[in-house]
Amino acid sequence: MASLIYTYDGSLEGLLCCVFESYVQQESPEDILPEGTPSFLPSRSIDTERSHAVRVWRALKALGDAAEWVRVGWLSCVPDRAIILYHFICAAFQKGASVCQRTSEPHVTPVFNAVRTARNEAHQYIQFLRFSDYQGILAAEIAPKAMVLPLMQNHFVQRFPREAFLIHDISHKQALFYQNGHSAIREIDSLQLDAADGIEREYRKLWRCYYDTAAVEGRENPRCRMTHMPKRYWNHMTEFQTETDGTDCTGKPFERLPPVENT
Repeated sequence: MASLIYTYDGSLEGLLCCVFESYVQQESPEDILPEGTPSFLPSRSIDTERSHAVRVWRALKALGDAAEWVRVGWLSCVPDRAIILYHFICAAFQKGASVCQRTSEPHVTPVFNAVRTARNEAHQYIQFLRFSDYQGILAAEIAPKAMVLPLMQNHFVQRFPREAFLIHDISHKQALFYQNGHSAIREIDSLQLDAADGIEREYRKLWRCYYDTAAVEGRENPRCRMTHMPKRYWNHMTEFQTETDGTDCTGKPFERLPPVENT
């Protein structure tokens, strides 16, 4: 059979429908691309049918951790994630629940790496996320590579059960909202936070003062700091920002850091 490309709507549900279609047609696509992606190979558009996606997902759920790997692998946003996950799902159906233990196999390794990368980034953001108080609502901004909000959701809901908060993912135009025991992740094109009030600015200064005071000047190691706290996180961390007056809690001027590229 000539090489064939599947096109789909770009959703996880759509990808599961591609898996369903490939089994029905007894064919294996050369690649799986979002609709509208140019290609030199012949293509077939796969419609998203919820019933088909549910059948594939239920089959995956019966295979140990395979479904969770697919979910987190999808959130990783790695290049070519659709075809990588397609091959992993096919391998899971062939090898059963042990597929997640076969991390050296060619169709398993990329998903194992994607899952690990996404989970590590979520873990980093749990440590490096900084909330600000906006009239009783805690708000924070992040710019992750992976869609980490679903991986962070339970942590912050359990950590702040009595607070109202939101976490805005600038990279993927999503936000996690929580209030009164209810949480949800919603698509959001943009979110403009109000300027911090005087009390919030004072707390930010106190935090930066604590950060600077806790440091041992003679043991400063910028390279070690960047290893444990990569620079791409700094743009949204209070300790690396300055207020409009450009001073810390002692009145000494800060040296403003240039924006850090999210690479």
